[in-house]
Amino acid sequence: MELAALFLNSFIIGFSGAMMPGPLLAVDIAETPRHGWRTGPVISIGHAIAEIGVVVVLALGVAAVASHPVVVRTIGVVGGLALLLMGGMMVFDTLKKRISYDVTAPTKQSGYKLAGKGITASLSNPYWFIWWVTIGLALLVQAQEFGWIGPVVFYFGHILSDFVWYTVVSTLLWKGRRLFMGAGLRVLILCCAAFLLYLGGRFMYSGLAGTM
Repeated sequence: MELAALFLNSFIIGFSGAMMPGPLLAVDIAETPRHGWRTGPVISIGHAIAEIGVVVVLALGVAAVASHPVVVRTIGVVGGLALLLMGGMMVFDTLKKRISYDVTAPTKQSGYKLAGKGITASLSNPYWFIWWVTIGLALLVQAQEFGWIGPVVFYFGHILSDFVWYTVVSTLLWKGRRLFMGAGLRVLILCCAAFLLYLGGRFMYSGLAGTM
């Protein structure tokens, strides 16, 4: 496999993780009305930061530790709890009208905080770890055939799929923002919160039951 092929494969296969509904997508949808189309690329930066650590860890050959049943269960419980907290805060802020529906309002968060949500959403998703110790690990094994440059090429090909997908989502939502203002936006955010609460409950149950 050539490096160009590795990059392309990483980019295409990366959509298998990016396009799956999860916490990062929920954050992208919920924050776009306040931050505009840039929400997608900014949270992708946070997501990319979180994935650097995963790539380094797997490249160093400690994937066996991450796949240990106790570790997986812990990830499920902790990740589920984080999702429940995120979802609960979204519901509380929406019902208390703490979320501004004016996209030009000064309540916009800084790019650093928005990127931080990208990191939190990534780390709180147990299936993100599972993707990395399965599909991601297999790709990294191939990438290491090229030495140190292989994992680097793989990483950039993979993260590009995240940037593309979440930017497309935030841009489409931003262009149609007039349809989502007021009550419509509250319903959308509450739906996202409900999805996070559902994921959190399922992750915690799976972690405690050992069925992750």
